[in-house]
Amino acid sequence: MNVNIKNYLESLDLKEEYKHRGDCPKCKGKNTFTAIRDGSALLYNCYKLDCNTKGVVSSGMTAYEIQRRLNPQDEPESEHETFTWPEYIVKPTAEHKHHERFIGRWGLYGEDLMYDVMDGRVVFPIYDRGKLVGAIGRCTSYAGQVKWRRYDRTPTVFTRVVGKPSGVVMIVEDVISATVAAKLFPGLTGLAILGTSFSVSNMQHLDNFYKVIVALDPDAAHKTLQYKREIEAYTGLETIALRLYDDIKYKVEADIAKLEEIL
Repeated sequence: MNVNIKNYLESLDLKEEYKHRGDCPKCKGKNTFTAIRDGSALLYNCYKLDCNTKGVVSSGMTAYEIQRRLNPQDEPESEHETFTWPEYIVKPTAEHKHHERFIGRWGLYGEDLMYDVMDGRVVFPIYDRGKLVGAIGRCTSYAGQVKWRRYDRTPTVFTRVVGKPSGVVMIVEDVISATVAAKLFPGLTGLAILGTSFSVSNMQHLDNFYKVIVALDPDAAHKTLQYKREIEAYTGLETIALRLYDDIKYKVEADIAKLEEIL
């Protein structure tokens, strides 16, 4: 029977940001079909290997907008996606003592980092497919400063991997945690969401992985479970919610042991 996918999706009556997972109306695959409402669009996907059911339904979108939703990685580059270092962000030298102490504290030796001489921040470059698209800086003291500062407006994530990617990604909150995790476990990709918000648009960053570990800070345990459910429902990937004793950048032995068991 030929299924009208638009009518099927409308029958689900999905609310904003609400996810559905169930049997595919096309191939009848059991629990392989996901759908989500994102604004005016309904995004759907069957992750069964021999089913090509995937798309976006929205009466308010142009063909170009639909294509961008389906294949965000194919979006042509534009000027707003490039990033140029401000003159006050420089390559660190031995005279930048705050930078040196920060590197030592977190074991970030050998990392390609910059230094904000005006604000006293260690700056992490953000790359997208090898292209510099932004940066985020962490203050080296708490003297009335905001802890983190973004130097761009690009809504993207930060990733770090040491060596060849293993296909496992660990979602954390900040760039220090992502870097520390990558250095502790070569092959593991540390993915920092730069806060505690993981939206539908971030799902594209999980395309090249087969296993996802969600390991937010202990005070965001409820979001760890929430994101596990959402990622599983939307991508079909094996997803593990890891309850940490402390942020992974503190290298608590019990947390490292948990990760070793999973990996």
